[in-house]
Amino acid sequence: MTEKKRFEQPSVDTDTVAELSKKLLEANVKLKEAENQRRMMLENISHDLRAPLTAIRSSIDCLKQMHDAGKFIQDSEEAEALQMLRLLDSRTKNLEVLIQDLYYLTRLENGSEDLELTDISIVQFLEEYFFSAEIDDRYKDRNMVLEISDSDEAKVKADVNKLSRVLDNLFTNAQKYSDKGDDIVLGANVRNNMFVFYVKDTGRGIPQDAIGHIFDRTYRVSEARTPSGEVSSGLGLSIAKNIIEQLGGNIYCESCVGEGSCFFVELPIIGE
Repeated sequence: MTEKKRFEQPSVDTDTVAELSKKLLEANVKLKEAENQRRMMLENISHDLRAPLTAIRSSIDCLKQMHDAGKFIQDSEEAEALQMLRLLDSRTKNLEVLIQDLYYLTRLENGSEDLELTDISIVQFLEEYFFSAEIDDRYKDRNMVLEISDSDEAKVKADVNKLSRVLDNLFTNAQKYSDKGDDIVLGANVRNNMFVFYVKDTGRGIPQDAIGHIFDRTYRVSEARTPSGEVSSGLGLSIAKNIIEQLGGNIYCESCVGEGSCFFVELPIIGE
């Protein structure tokens, strides 16, 4: 009968363990330094690109003004030149939005964007935002719905400008991926000592296998999902997530293809 081998704990002396721990800590420090350097590089690149892009934008606007004044080009070549100008204008707008959002996101991640925190009556803040969105031409063919109780007097600590940026991104997202006549809903409730507000649409929805990735800065659900003519950097949800987490909150999404999406934002209630 073959004798079974017994497992024996390998002998590792204290000095070896200490040396391995030291190397692991050093590797972690180097990784953090590399990540910080990467973020600073992205911030510097996006910052430096804004100057030449401003010059390009000025030239395009000048050409458009010349065309509008009838000083642009001979009639026989005008149609082709105008088509090229419109294409250049469209591509430049996309690049402007991408660089602006990339610069803003890298500053958020680097901690370069300071939070100006103040205690706000969150219901009043949301209602004021909704009423301003309701008269915005971007949402004129959507059915705007408010589902918030005036009786809720909850307060949260937030940066008003950055929280407005979150709502801008969520409302723009809802408009972009819905169609004429669809609902865009802003609602709120209190749950587990957290104030929860949500932006919901009855648009196209997001596939279940994509929901876990939509807040990643490098992820796009599908190029086909973005309507033609829309200007987008694809960084809006990443920016929203970064801001909400800096405020001590959480953001997540529930969605069903063909039925729409709902983005929930949770923020701690002051005094709870």
